[in-house]
Amino acid sequence: MKGTGRFSAALAASACAVAMAAPARAGESVASAVTLKVAGGPPFHGRVTSKDPACVANRKVVLIEVAPGRGPIDLADNRTNGEGKWVFSSQLQGATVVQAKVSRSKASGAVCRSARSAAKQL
Repeated sequence: MKGTGRFSAALAASACAVAMAAPARAGESVASAVTLKVAGGPPFHGRVTSKDPACVANRKVVLIEVAPGRGPIDLADNRTNGEGKWVFSSQLQGATVVQAKVSRSKASGAVCRSARSAAKQL
């Protein structure tokens, strides 16, 4: 009987892993996340992640300047590749603190939520 318990636990773990990677149902809201890496300046790069693969590819990422005392300023934008990776190679004139954001979108029936990276000092 001990072997049956291990098999059942392995089967349950496999089922959970498949359920977590499964695409969202139509109309379901899915969380997204975006990262930003700034290694002393251009290129700036990062990745969009989500439990639903449809919320990763071809997402529009905007690099914004976060300035105290005023609203955010859009500096550049690009789209993610099939793995959710994105890059900006342009110089940012005068920006000192930047953040990446990905807007809410609909993909394959799922609603992909917006997200912002942590702000980074240049």
